Amino acid sequence: MTRLVDMHMHAGFTGNPARFARELGDNGIDVFANTVTPQEFKRLFPLLHGESSMRLGLGLHPWWIGSSELGPLDEVLAVFEHELQSTRFVGEIGLDLWPSHAFTKDFQIEALVRIAKLCAMRGGILISLHAVKAERELLDILEDSDCLRNCTCILHSYGGPSDQLMRAVEDGCLSVGTRMLSTKRGREYARIVPAERLLIESDLPSAPGASTAPSDVMGDLVHVVDELASIRQVDAAQLREDITERSEEIGRIFRLVLACA
Repeated sequence: MTRLVDMHMHAGFTGNPARFARELGDNGIDVFANTVTPQEFKRLFPLLHGESSMRLGLGLHPWWIGSSELGPLDEVLAVFEHELQSTRFVGEIGLDLWPSHAFTKDFQIEALVRIAKLCAMRGGILISLHAVKAERELLDILEDSDCLRNCTCILHSYGGPSDQLMRAVEDGCLSVGTRMLSTKRGREYARIVPAERLLIESDLPSAPGASTAPSDVMGDLVHVVDELASIRQVDAAQLREDITERSEEIGRIFRLVLACA
């Protein structure tokens, strides 16, 4: 059975992450599961470390930065640095300067600068990135830290300026999902990104506790592939085959990276 790779989902938002991972694996889906805080990663890692179909990303989502529940940033980043020794998967990290989140801008930038330096120093890390209203700033930080050169960076569900997208995919990738394909700009980006830089994602569940079944993830990924075939005006069967080849290559990277972690 050929497999697909969901390059961005949130296992921690499900009720039983380990069972969810096994059911996805049984249905031919490998997953890069992102976390939103180092504490979430620390909680989930022992549960998911043995699941061959799922790799867990160490995250510090910009929405959670500055939260009183999370604690002082220095303490949070100390946990992040410690947990980074156990993985070569990082995500979800990034910058979000949408008005409702811009009040933590300084903390977000400090966190990203420090995380990017840590990842660049270690090298060989697969990173899933969140960028909203701060695309240039994010890429500047990744470039200045050598993170773009030393790691593999994936823009997740991108909606920013086209010049920054092209800058990002010179060395990295774009993961496309249903939400991105629901906008005119997102569909255009999905059309013009080089095929070898194109990945797929579900970004499910949409929130902690949201009702999502493994079949929902599978159905979403299949829908994304079909939509991409229509947008890019290519044969759907051929595109499925191409994405499967890329998915299998990512799968080999998963196993290689796991062995080196």
